[in-house]
Amino acid sequence: MKIIYWLLTLLAATLASLVSLSVARAEQTATLKPVVTVASEIVTLGDLFYDAGLYAEKAVFRAPDLGESGLVDAGTVKLAALRAGLSEVDLAGVEQVEVRRQARMITAQDISLLLQREIANRLNIASPEDIALRFSDPIWSIPSDALSQEPLSIVSLNLSTSLASQGGISRFEVLLTIDQGNRQQQQRLRGTALPMREVTVLTRPVGRGEIIRSGDLDVQRVPLSRARRIEPAFPTELIGFEARRAMQSGVPIAASDVRPPTLIDRNDRVVIVLQTGRLSISAEGRAMESGARGDVISVINTYSKRVIDARVTGRGRVALQVARPTTVANLKDVAQ
Repeated sequence: MKIIYWLLTLLAATLASLVSLSVARAEQTATLKPVVTVASEIVTLGDLFYDAGLYAEKAVFRAPDLGESGLVDAGTVKLAALRAGLSEVDLAGVEQVEVRRQARMITAQDISLLLQREIANRLNIASPEDIALRFSDPIWSIPSDALSQEPLSIVSLNLSTSLASQGGISRFEVLLTIDQGNRQQQQRLRGTALPMREVTVLTRPVGRGEIIRSGDLDVQRVPLSRARRIEPAFPTELIGFEARRAMQSGVPIAASDVRPPTLIDRNDRVVIVLQTGRLSISAEGRAMESGARGDVISVINTYSKRVIDARVTGRGRVALQVARPTTVANLKDVAQ
């Protein structure tokens, strides 16, 4: 029995100490803050004072509108604290408290990105960036609740897709909702959406046969209607090749518009090389047609006037291929 009595006495003393400690913490002096920033719709004593203790969650004022700020007289703040039960306060020389309300600003870019994703999904376009938007009216930034998980959402989207399959302009009308905490603001917008495609274009006019350099190319997005018949080509697929035809600056360029650079022009003097194993025989000739590396062109042997087919291997050089074993005499006859 004595042990039980002793334990009960110890428990009572511990509880009394905890209560005293809580009271002491609750009654410690709270110091007023000169500037307060809040994210919610209400302002608590914990927002206004350092060391508000047990009274920190007590709501005393409504916060300003989203993105706005306001001034509150220090005497008014002290009176509100006393009414809420916080009696030990220190104004610390503060005469007015500035209360600021946080907000996440919904910008034109936020709206555009959301619309691009939705319209790209509707039109089965892989990249939302390939949708160019133009709004009928200017878009101003709109404040939303900083604590919202979904500050901006689409309520409805009407999209005319009659020309979309041909890469034409689609008109849209969208109804948006902006979460402002205590209310949902709606905004209706209208405009046009134009499918685009990323293509490689020339930065200067290029003549037929000119070699394409890196500085001659740029990557741009153009209306899909302009690029639909073009097989997209990366700059790396074009650099070092020559133009098959004359092309103007700003025109999308496709892989079919270029070819490997011509190493031999028609009527050029060439060296005909015939090689088998370690044996190599060469002769002079004249090209009867132009060719790039790997092309098979007709060449006339200058000495024998014999026309043969040879593969271009370099500038001014062609090679004969021997498909069957050949004697040295036969090799000389073929080359000549």
